[in-house]
Amino acid sequence: SSLLFVGTTVGFCLGTLVVESVVHFLGRFYTSAERASCIPAVPMVSRLLSLKSVKTESRDGVVGYSPSQARLLSLFIFSLVHASFFIIMGLSKGFPGLFMAYVTAAFARAFLTGENAYIASTPTKGLGYTFGFWSAGGFVAPLVCQTLIAQGIPWSHFYLGSLVISAINSCLFVYAFRSTSNEFTRDRQAALHASFPQAIPETKADHTDYDYKEKSSSCLKRAFSMVYVWAFSIYLWIYSGSENTTVGFMTTYVLDVRHANPNTAGYVVSGFWGGQVISRFAWGYASPRLSFTTRKYILHGCLFIAFAMNILIWFINSTVENALSTSIIGLVYGPIFPGTLGLSNDILPEDVHMISMAIMSAFSSFGAAIFPFITGLLATKKGAQTLTYMTVAQTVALATIWFLFPSRIPRRLQTSRRLDVRVPSWT
Repeated sequence: SSLLFVGTTVGFCLGTLVVESVVHFLGRFYTSAERASCIPAVPMVSRLLSLKSVKTESRDGVVGYSPSQARLLSLFIFSLVHASFFIIMGLSKGFPGLFMAYVTAAFARAFLTGENAYIASTPTKGLGYTFGFWSAGGFVAPLVCQTLIAQGIPWSHFYLGSLVISAINSCLFVYAFRSTSNEFTRDRQAALHASFPQAIPETKADHTDYDYKEKSSSCLKRAFSMVYVWAFSIYLWIYSGSENTTVGFMTTYVLDVRHANPNTAGYVVSGFWGGQVISRFAWGYASPRLSFTTRKYILHGCLFIAFAMNILIWFINSTVENALSTSIIGLVYGPIFPGTLGLSNDILPEDVHMISMAIMSAFSSFGAAIFPFITGLLATKKGAQTLTYMTVAQTVALATIWFLFPSRIPRRLQTSRRLDVRVPSWT
């Protein structure tokens, strides 16, 4: 079953490699259009569908790039792709089918993580809320699935029922991320100015222009050349490995090492997820009100508390204490992932926000697959007590790397913001 996590990593890697080109294709539009289109601007397709007569010599035939259109289409289309995961799992056609389901879901999520860049750039900085609901799903879904199984309902039917939630999710994407008239007007002015710089005078709003035709360097290559992208990716690689190692093996640990009651041991992991729900909603409320430096120091404290709780789990022979410590680890781990994405959004240039989010999510998925796999191998040979060796080492690594990140926004970004030089985050 560990190979299912490998499938997730494969899907994320494939999605990360193509996310830039696919999103730019979806954002293509005719500058003569009055609103964002649900179909990318492709002259041949336009002729076939009689949507538009292309006039290559006139301004009406100019194809530009609209970040707002790309945002909506990519989120909607790949939310539908992600829904195929539930269909494949629900049909339950053997392990190869399950493996492909995990690959497909991760491939779609590589595009859906672009939503994080957009949310992090808004004044409310609501990543804490979005990840809070993510943790709430992680807390509720296993309980619902277990209840259905107890009633004699096949486990695969749980995934077919999830299609209803997936449909609601796609509708909410359309409602929340549709292109506003102001956004599309700004995108059109930017595209016209890039194509006809002398005919279309630059205005104050053009500071947010995206030069569609002159963009020659790949955002993917540029992102991979940035030290901070690698640093944040490695950090989230270890963090997700630590989180999934704790969730995946804590029940085994209290059963084999602490000899807990099998009928109640499973609630230890529920306590972890419950702690995450509380702290992530609290982070969503507090984060917009906190400075960059304050947010970084709070996450410092969270890591030190997590380290202390892992030490207690290691040395105190008590199921109750271990369960309490696990819940506290979930509580302090809650803000780390959204907080890290938020700080990376403040540090990295805006034109690589989306692709960097995909890269970091891919590394996160890889950590969630490889570290539990290693822990499982060690537990098979040395016993379940090796869990604490892994989690303590991971927490120390996280605290060390986090200490090396800047406590203030780099000077180059502060200067560019004073000059009001910006580009859309969805590029």
